[in-house]
Amino acid sequence: MIGNDIVDLAQAKRESNWRRRGYLDKIFTPDEQQLIQAAIDPDQMVWLLWSMKESAYKRAVRRTHNRAFAPSKIACHLTASTADAAEGVVFYQGTHQTKSISTSRYISTVAFATNAMPGYTQVIVPFETTHFQTHQYQIREQIRQHSARLFNTPEQKILISKDSIGAPLLTVGDSVPVLLSISHHGLYGSFVIGAAVGLPVAVL
Repeated sequence: MIGNDIVDLAQAKRESNWRRRGYLDKIFTPDEQQLIQAAIDPDQMVWLLWSMKESAYKRAVRRTHNRAFAPSKIACHLTASTADAAEGVVFYQGTHQTKSISTSRYISTVAFATNAMPGYTQVIVPFETTHFQTHQYQIREQIRQHSARLFNTPEQKILISKDSIGAPLLTVGDSVPVLLSISHHGLYGSFVIGAAVGLPVAVL
């Protein structure tokens, strides 16, 4: 199982004033709040932790089908962190390992099983508009194009569907569906394709 989240930092700044009274208490654990207060860039830390929570939550939903979202009950622990990347563990309905990319424009996180090689492909998709329907169309076109190259398969044999809880799936020809996670926010999108058992994968 995989989960994926992306935060457009400019959009997040416009939408959310995390410094207002009580905001952090509703979303972050005491340990996480200490990380934020001690960070060189508190804004970056806020949205890194948020991205970790969201990606782990999405992975947990796929496993449990429980959509109840209580971010303060999702506990993040950073195991490694640099200016442009981070790794961590998230505790929520199980344990999730995370890898994050941090830039001045966005933060993106992928959650996957602990103690496992992260067998996935991630692609960041920049948008020219914040229009939701345009995002939906563009990111699906990118998924089809990327999957066709990745699996050396014609685009018309790439099918994007949903499972019983509405989580996306990717089917390549007559193969078993491959896990797919899609996220978009502001002017950025991200999709992650899980490991494909039995399918030949091209080196891109």
